[in-house]
Amino acid sequence: MASQDFKIPVIQTNYAKILVQVCTDFGLDLHKLLEESGLPADLMQSDSEFIPSDSIKRLIFLSSTQLGVSSFVDILKLAIGQRILPVILHQFAQYSTIGDALNDIERIFRIDTPSSNVFIVKEYGQTWFCVNSKGRDNPYYQWSESFAIVYITQLMSALLNKDWLPDSVKIQSSEADIVKQVIPKSCRLFVEHDFTAVRIPNELLSHPISLSSSALSDKPSLVEWHTSFTDNVFEVLKPYVRERDLSIEYAAELLGYSVRTLQRKLTHEKTSFRKIRDNLVFSVACELIEEQHSLTYVASQLGYSDLAHFSRAFKRVSGLTPNIYKATVTTPIDD
Repeated sequence: MASQDFKIPVIQTNYAKILVQVCTDFGLDLHKLLEESGLPADLMQSDSEFIPSDSIKRLIFLSSTQLGVSSFVDILKLAIGQRILPVILHQFAQYSTIGDALNDIERIFRIDTPSSNVFIVKEYGQTWFCVNSKGRDNPYYQWSESFAIVYITQLMSALLNKDWLPDSVKIQSSEADIVKQVIPKSCRLFVEHDFTAVRIPNELLSHPISLSSSALSDKPSLVEWHTSFTDNVFEVLKPYVRERDLSIEYAAELLGYSVRTLQRKLTHEKTSFRKIRDNLVFSVACELIEEQHSLTYVASQLGYSDLAHFSRAFKRVSGLTPNIYKATVTTPIDD
């Protein structure tokens, strides 16, 4: 899938769960962490495939503030090296050398995370493993770049089957206090570049990839991603429906758009935010009803102040009242 097929920055929900779990293992409060990061309250039980990546950036920023930068860097290395990389390393097993894999790096990462913006740049005889990190004005931007550097470093170590550290790094920001804590003191650091990048020595490109079975997790199933912008919005927003009355302002913030831009893009696909929200509410309501929850509980979970309001919204989308729908899904089938 080409990068222009969608513009919503996301991360696999499974990776988000790993980072949250590691942070809580080190003493952070789960519910407070989810709330302050803007992650779904039921993230750990969620079966959604993707969530907005900005939520994870906030999670990393907040966790580092509470645990301390030095301690959190160690936690990040642990999470990436032992929990996250074993999932994606399956994608590298088919390549003979590191150079072969890097030449195909965009495809590898887009299979894993469709909005990935990872690529290789070769200039002046040097090879750079690059990530285009957005959101320079955010307070957590340094952590976005630091995460990318740690990830690349851990990935190269796994592919080489030995510890590896970079000798040259480029960052987009002019501030580098945190970045300096994830690279060796001898590493050359270049600031205010167009993208975050780690130099890969050319002599490593011909190094064979030999991954042990212990380096790999169980082979993950392929994660599906929809091609229309409307479907992408629906998928990303679905985990957030249960916790609040989802406003267009909050949705735009989660998706990384202005309200006007979000409205314009939905209009271009001949839909509206209200239609998406109604269908989201209907979809989640059906799931909750099928789980045998009371209609009062379902209404409250979806942010409705009373059952009558919820019933009208449900009927507007489905043509059925919630009571009738509940009767159809709870009536036992005769043998």
